[in-house]
Amino acid sequence: MSRPKVLVTGGGGLLGRHVVDALLPDHAVDVLDIRRPVQDVVFRPVDMRDLDAVRAAVRGHDRVVHLAGIDDGTPVPEQRYMEVNVQGTWNLLHACEEAGVAKVVIASSSAALGFNPRNAPDYLPVDEAHPQRPTRTYDLTKALIERTAESVARRGGIGSIVCLRPTLIVRPEKLREILAELATLSPAEGHPGFAIDGPRYGALPAHRCFVTSRDAAAAFRAALLADTAPFAAYIVAARDTLGRVDALGWVAKAYGRLPELRDAGWFAADPAASPLDSRAAEHALGWVARDNWAGLVGSFTGKPEAAR
Repeated sequence: MSRPKVLVTGGGGLLGRHVVDALLPDHAVDVLDIRRPVQDVVFRPVDMRDLDAVRAAVRGHDRVVHLAGIDDGTPVPEQRYMEVNVQGTWNLLHACEEAGVAKVVIASSSAALGFNPRNAPDYLPVDEAHPQRPTRTYDLTKALIERTAESVARRGGIGSIVCLRPTLIVRPEKLREILAELATLSPAEGHPGFAIDGPRYGALPAHRCFVTSRDAAAAFRAALLADTAPFAAYIVAARDTLGRVDALGWVAKAYGRLPELRDAGWFAADPAASPLDSRAAEHALGWVARDNWAGLVGSFTGKPEAAR
């Protein structure tokens, strides 16, 4: 029996390589990207802004995972985010509709919610019903990607479109930098419990949510295989906070106030529970984050207790 063919746009990227690995056991994977993937798969060197090339790459595929885009913090002109992320996604969905693709899973981001120190969540934990209020261009592109996907889904030419909203993705090669950043902070701010030298990661997310690349990749695979509505969006995050900080205390400090608690039991069960609620993805996709902060630190130090 032949394996289903799936096209992974951005499959040569930092998350893409993990998604390709997650799909290879039971899919024939082709990669569309401007960089060659590390795996030995069919490679289609295409720029997402080239509609005709995207059309040609999509033909013959029943499923598509769309990861290609310019990531947050990439030093490019602001308009490039719009050209590649938004226009590129429209091109991809237009090509999928023409080709009769049955399932498309798209990388959105929790950034689409628009949280920043001046824009706190309305309530906790944050779920998919929370309003999106993006202000930065990158955040706006992710919100526009979701609205584009929802619009295309209404036409019915694609069987199902799922947008996943991963939060900060902790890749194995970035863990040292994140731990070095945390090591400069106090225990209440998430100090890992040991000293570490290394480059600084940069700005940690204000809400201190994270997901590992392994878990994020598993979420894309689960969404590709699940029986889903014509359009759906799901938050993808680990169940605890980066650094295992006290979630409510940290949010109050980061945003200057504590939002309404819609589910106090979520934090009563674990004070370090993530402010982002992934339970909808767990229920609809059968996906559960396997990694937590203690396990991550333990993988780095060989002493899981260091994270507790």
